[in-house]
Parts: sequence; C-alpha cells; structure tokens
Amino acid sequence: MKKPAMMKMMAVMVLGFSLAALSACTDVAIRPGMPSYMSKIAIPTFQNRTGQPNLENEMTQQFNQDFMVDGRLEITDPDKANALLLGTAVTYQLEPLLMDVHNTPQQYKMRIILYLALKDVKAGKNLWVEEKFEDSTTYYVANNLNVPPENEQDARKRLIQQLSRRLIARVIEGF
Repeated sequence: MKKPAMMKMMAVMVLGFSLAALSACTDVAIRPGMPSYMSKIAIPTFQNRTGQPNLENEMTQQFNQDFMVDGRLEITDPDKANALLLGTAVTYQLEPLLMDVHNTPQQYKMRIILYLALKDVKAGKNLWVEEKFEDSTTYYVANNLNVPPENEQDARKRLIQQLSRRLIARVIEGF
C-alpha cells in the first residue's frame, strides 16, 4: 500500500474512533416509550386505605425525595407538570413468621400494595396503571438469632425505600 492511501485509512480510523468516543460521552437519558416532552412530574399526596396512620405522607415524601435525587424528571407542582403520578396504598400487612417457645413473634413479614397510575397531562390519559404494585420485607424484633432487631417503623421506612427505587424504574423505564 502506498503512503498516501495508508495515511487516508489511518485518518478515517482515527475519525471513526473519535466519533465513537464522543458519542459515548453525551449525557442523553434514553427513556424508551416515554413521550419526549415528558420532563416534569408531580406526585400529589397518595391516598391511604390501609388504616396505617401517616403512611401516605411517608411514601409521598420518600418518592418525591428519590425522584429529585434521581434527577431524570423534575419534580414540580401539578399545574406545571407533564405527568402526574397518582397512588393509593391499598394493603399494609404484617405477618408473624417466627415464634419463640412462648408463642411471641420474633420475625415479621411486612407487605405493602399500591395502586398506581401515571397520567400524561398533555394527552389527558393514563400512560399506565398498576393495580398491584407490591413489595415486602422481613424483620426480626428480637436478637435471638444474632440478627439485629428492628422495630416496625424502621422496617416500614426500609420497605418504602425499596418501593421507591422500584417505582422510579417503573416510571422512567417501564413503558
């Protein structure tokens, strides 16, 4: 091969690698199926049909906080939003899993089920509805098994954080 042809080939290869490297550095969030104009979301206070006091506020606060940290959608007021995330806590369940010799619970399973709807404000319709969005966790109330004990409130906070991570994935990537 002659030198000019080799130089041309080398220049094309360098240009190709440069373009590939530059495209890898772009900060574009790919959201398959999500409308391109959807950049702002509002999360009004969830409804609570469980009988557990303040559950709706704990969830709404955690969800808003985690969406802000995630940063892919801006949290805003409902009148400025492209999307509304509407939700209702429909089930809050505690089930004893492990009992001691005196029939006192040592471990519980906690389960929360939500009804969720993501509404496209511009189109005036639901993008999706999830009737049984649920998660669960277990926790020990006694340290009999060398496992740190946890109270119901701490386990509930942890479960709401789990739900929040899954909810963000569902909203952003779940189309």
